Amino acid sequence: MADTIHFNLSNDQMSDVNVNVWDDRTSKQVLDTVPLNQGESVAVEVVADSWGKGAAHWTFASSDGSINSNKRQDGISDGDECTLG
Repeated sequence: MADTIHFNLSNDQMSDVNVNVWDDRTSKQVLDTVPLNQGESVAVEVVADSWGKGAAHWTFASSDGSINSNKRQDGISDGDECTLG
């Protein structure tokens, strides 16, 4: 079984959002429309590559649709703190 990377994804936006996250190593969605309040974070788990690094991308949107963005992050280490923006 492959090793996993655990990181926290924090909402650094100006409003509460819903977050979707995909593991870029497996192409599987690991979070599906998870509500994330402003200033809070959620734990995310992705598969590690042979160097022990993870890769993921995420999208988020506010309930009124005013925020809609995505971000890709490579080289995620176990215990990293990532932000939406």
